Amino acid sequence: MSVIGAVTVAAVAASLIGTAGVAQRRGSISVPPFPAGDPRLIGALARSQWWWIGTGASLAGIALQILALALGPILLVQSVMTTSIVGATLAERFLLHRRSSGETCAGIVLTVAGLSGLLLALDPHAGGAPGPSALTTVGLAAATIAVMVTIAGWARRRALGPRARALGLALGTGLGYGLSAVQLKQVGAQVANGIATPLGHPAIYAAVVLGSLAILLSQHALREGVGVAAVVSVILVVDPVVGLVAGGLWFGDAVTTSPVALVLATVCATVLLVGMVATQSSSDQSAPGACPHGADIDGERPVTAQPEPGGSRDVTPAHAREQVVSAAAQGPGTTRLS
Repeated sequence: MSVIGAVTVAAVAASLIGTAGVAQRRGSISVPPFPAGDPRLIGALARSQWWWIGTGASLAGIALQILALALGPILLVQSVMTTSIVGATLAERFLLHRRSSGETCAGIVLTVAGLSGLLLALDPHAGGAPGPSALTTVGLAAATIAVMVTIAGWARRRALGPRARALGLALGTGLGYGLSAVQLKQVGAQVANGIATPLGHPAIYAAVVLGSLAILLSQHALREGVGVAAVVSVILVVDPVVGLVAGGLWFGDAVTTSPVALVLATVCATVLLVGMVATQSSSDQSAPGACPHGADIDGERPVTAQPEPGGSRDVTPAHAREQVVSAAAQGPGTTRLS
């Protein structure tokens, strides 16, 4: 019964989190650009009701994810959480008025099928280990924070395009979310021994810090104008992989290593790779009916950006500037912004 409950709760959590990403993306449409990792973005987003709706849905999804982690193995929960990309795609269609291409839909199906098949082929079994020690938790959190900060610094490079920035930030987001899930798994087990028990272990504090950084990076990734499905697909792959490694190292989880299982896992990994490539290759193609970046949608007024001292006064998003240049090179009437 606990397994069924974990799957059900995780499925609801996944739908909430997938929809939350799109709602937050819509809220960011009227927000001026900020350098990657700049916390001022959150202050600007706080003016949008859509961002608050997405944040509320995200917090509810995270709460349900904690409950699911307390009910079932981390690998089972994280594999179910990959279905969040389906919710993100449907929400993107209705909230952003963006119609997904056939290539994007096929890529999403292959990504989810490949990752789910990979986890099923390895058939992870939950162990009884308590998780990483307090010292390991602190060291792991510090190393992860260093990696995420490095990614944020890398994404500030002017030479990078919006796709590279978005996918790099999505990678850091997935890493942060994956390690946060590891800490939340510990917190869920500690609560069984008393509501105040987690306060004496660094896991809950590591989860708060890592989760906050992951949220910040995810907002910058969504802000780049790349399709939500492309960003979410990277996050949903990195997140369970972190769970797979953590389950084996600290929670005593085991996987099947028979020849048949390894062959199936290889095939599913190939399907996963093809799906991700298909999703990414079509993510920057604007579909008819998509909302322009910076447009006024249902009362969302653009926020005027204040130029930095000595900096450029051009606050047009990078991806829009690149499309304008492309349109000028191809001639009039060949490209329109989306």
